[in-house]
Amino acid sequence: MRQLIIGVFIALLAVIFALQNADPVTVKLYFWELRNTSMALVLIMTLLIGAIAGILFLAPGIYKRNQTISSLKKKVSELEKRPGT
Repeated sequence: MRQLIIGVFIALLAVIFALQNADPVTVKLYFWELRNTSMALVLIMTLLIGAIAGILFLAPGIYKRNQTISSLKKKVSELEKRPGT
């Protein structure tokens, strides 16, 4: 829950920053060029791309951790059912 609050707070700050910086800019990436785009749009898109990339990089680790936790819970349950140890 705390992480969600921090994430919302950071996103809110980013939106406020972006809205205060609405000047037109040109974005160039190798052979691709986007002219007269709002700096706010560029900043928000960068934030979204970073968030998506972070989720994609974290997802396999979270999945593996959840699988391990599930496996360990099954083992604990089986050991608790065993008579007298």
